[in-house]
Amino acid sequence: MDGHFLGWLAVLLYAAAEALAIASLVGARRTAAAAAPLALAAGLAVQFADLHARARVLHSVPYRTLSGSLALFGWMLGAAYLLLWLRHRERSIGPFLIPFVILFSLLAMWLPSPPSSPSPETQGPLFALHVTLAILGYAAFAISFVLSLLYLVQARQIRRARTGLLFARLPSLEAIGGMNRTAVAIGLGSLVVSTLLGTIWAARFWSGLADAKLLWAIFTLAVYGLLLWMDRRGWKGQRVAVLSIVGFGLVLFSYTVVNLYFTREHTFR
Repeated sequence: MDGHFLGWLAVLLYAAAEALAIASLVGARRTAAAAAPLALAAGLAVQFADLHARARVLHSVPYRTLSGSLALFGWMLGAAYLLLWLRHRERSIGPFLIPFVILFSLLAMWLPSPPSSPSPETQGPLFALHVTLAILGYAAFAISFVLSLLYLVQARQIRRARTGLLFARLPSLEAIGGMNRTAVAIGLGSLVVSTLLGTIWAARFWSGLADAKLLWAIFTLAVYGLLLWMDRRGWKGQRVAVLSIVGFGLVLFSYTVVNLYFTREHTFR
């Protein structure tokens, strides 16, 4: 479909954004640092057009298929990073986050997306908002995962008194922790609203609410809620980082294994 061209163009723009982000990190070039978010924003605009093209072919939201869902995940990940950049004005994490945008966008291009007739339960604004917010939450948790890895790397360098180029370019532990809290708060809020909307939507079409995906979502919310609560009660940053990594493991399990094997209602179709 036409979206293939747009999808590949978006990937090329993301790759350009990654190259510029690396150049700004290694060489501290201001021009590259300013151009990287612009290239990423251009890629997001093109991929949004790709998602719209997918929707026209499917005659419904594009993310009811696995490839469309991955495309939206990559798009949301890039959008969430831009929001995080606007909030904290920290560009140095771009080289570590943009590769995930490229990865999920590529997977969306490679996986087949055969056109099929949408079922009534996969149509309507309530369903669209439910899934959109869920994937936004997953994207925010993915950013939290990357930030947590960077936090542990930075903390290890400090413990070993190694102040190399990476140490000099990365944000401080306090800055990484602040961005991580922002990412988790966005993800938690998005997933709470998505779960509530999904419950309302499910009550219209399902005979009951006993679904593995719903139970796993509640479990994931509990883990990230505990993370924010313990962070405000003075938990050390490394504990929060480890819990963020564990939480993202739950997200990946829900997004893949639960969707593919343990639920009948949340399958891609």
